[in-house]
Amino acid sequence: MLAWFSGPETFEMRFHQTVCVLALLATAYQPLLAQAEKTKSLPSGALSALASDEAAYCDQYLDEWKKSCHQTFRSNLRWHEVVITPSGQTAILVENHNLGSCGSAGCSLYLFLQQQDEKFIQILDKHGETGALDESERLKTLTNGHYDLQKTWRDGQTKTIYRWNGKRYGTGRISPLD
Repeated sequence: MLAWFSGPETFEMRFHQTVCVLALLATAYQPLLAQAEKTKSLPSGALSALASDEAAYCDQYLDEWKKSCHQTFRSNLRWHEVVITPSGQTAILVENHNLGSCGSAGCSLYLFLQQQDEKFIQILDKHGETGALDESERLKTLTNGHYDLQKTWRDGQTKTIYRWNGKRYGTGRISPLD
């Protein structure tokens, strides 16, 4: 310990080395920090599919609040991709945390599937569901070539299974024509 402070040249040299090491660490840390802050954004087609929800959310505001409501709406969406078929087809599960979209059963949930025309359609029941991303999972079982999905309710014990009916995921016997 005393060798570290043995003389002015040694102290200055150690100080310079310490500053250089700290600068090097800070430089190496910056890209990692930027990457962590940078998140993949929700595809624009999925945002378009949520346009009516966004409009309803923004209709409640006036003046200055209305100008920023679209950004606020979008910042309160949580989402992740879900592989829904063994071949790797994915859909986007969205949880809407905006005012009026959450209650005691959770928030509004939607599952969007991209079509060949690049548009996204909602395929979780007819109008979506209520729950949370972390309470939803893909099962290993298949129905009509699609993985079954499961939502665990807020009580932590009740579970709802969603099966593919040829057009969307549903909980009961839904005709493919629905």
